[in-house]
Amino acid sequence: MKPYKSNRRKFLSSVSAGLAGGLLINTISPHKINAQEKLVMATPDNGEYLFTPGMVYLNTGTLGPCRKDTIAESMNAWEQLESIPLKYYGRWGAESLAEKTRTTAARFLGCELDEMMITTSTTNGMNAIAQGLRLKAGDRILTTDQEHGGGALCWKYYEKYNGVVIDTITIPPGENNAEKILKRIGEAVKTNTRVISISHIFSSTGLRLPVDKISAFAGSRGILCIVDGAQAVGAIKVNLKELGCHAYATSGHKWLMGPKGTGLLYISKDARDLIRPMQFENSHNTYNDGTGVVNSACILGLGKAIEYIESVGIAKIEEHNLSIRNRLYERLKGINNLSILSPAAGPLASPMLACLLPENIERTEFTRMLLDNHNLSIRPTHKQWFNGIRFSMHIFNTEKEVDFAADVVREELGR
Repeated sequence: MKPYKSNRRKFLSSVSAGLAGGLLINTISPHKINAQEKLVMATPDNGEYLFTPGMVYLNTGTLGPCRKDTIAESMNAWEQLESIPLKYYGRWGAESLAEKTRTTAARFLGCELDEMMITTSTTNGMNAIAQGLRLKAGDRILTTDQEHGGGALCWKYYEKYNGVVIDTITIPPGENNAEKILKRIGEAVKTNTRVISISHIFSSTGLRLPVDKISAFAGSRGILCIVDGAQAVGAIKVNLKELGCHAYATSGHKWLMGPKGTGLLYISKDARDLIRPMQFENSHNTYNDGTGVVNSACILGLGKAIEYIESVGIAKIEEHNLSIRNRLYERLKGINNLSILSPAAGPLASPMLACLLPENIERTEFTRMLLDNHNLSIRPTHKQWFNGIRFSMHIFNTEKEVDFAADVVREELGR
């Protein structure tokens, strides 16, 4: 036990030192990388993250990194929990600190406390929404062909076992036109369409959908608007009341930079009688008879992560994220064997940027090579969409890093 205590004290000490580094939004002047040299990037995060030295991490859209103070919050809670296992159980659970996270999340997303629930992921939230709808044979779900599998499987399940019909509109990658999307949705709605299920930001290309307009259209037709917000919360401003959707699921482990295995679920009061997930039937509290025992330590860490985002300011974070994303967009333009599929700077852009690779360059091998040879972490796109790569820029990333990424990609594709 002594070695653990010693290591933990050292870790928490390093956390305190890291917090003295201040905010992470650094603007570093453009820097031309000599791709022939072995680059070792100076970490821009002032020690607030646990990145491998030299790592250039442009992959928050896959998994966000926890800050040291978030990890420390979870570790401290876990240690307390194991020292008094009943600390977050029974009558104590009703007033446990875990409920503070739900309160923090509701405030951050602009909704009421009794509209907010804690889950384990976006997928878990989408499944809860679908299960709570009690769909029947002949009901129709309208969605797009750019939805992430975690937000689409719940509807496919009901199609397979309950006779629900899925209507899918095609949105070609690279066709970044909000009016065309709205038109396609309007034309595809049928008399028995019960749900319109969309992503706030497409995982495929980073295209930001006009959720407020889609929600308004759905409401005018008596249709529920369900939103997969995995790629939005923590990356851009999200106010659920302004969006007007009926339900919204998101992750804690991406742009919020919370512990893995955490998520948030919003169900508006207007839809409460229509969407009744089993695990939240009697209570929306974090710990209730429907959820069973929850991961209190990670939930507390999620609250700490949201508080950090609030302390910096989501408007400032979005401005930073889009600024360096747009910089990368400009630097990737004109690279041989690379086509940008994401929107140009403007209202449809998000902090994610995706590009199409030629067929003779396999996306997974290419991203693995970038990690092995250049310590650059980006994501290969999902196979069902296109053979491409995706960059995700967040608060800890800098201009120097996106310049480096662009130069490395240019060098590798020019070989």
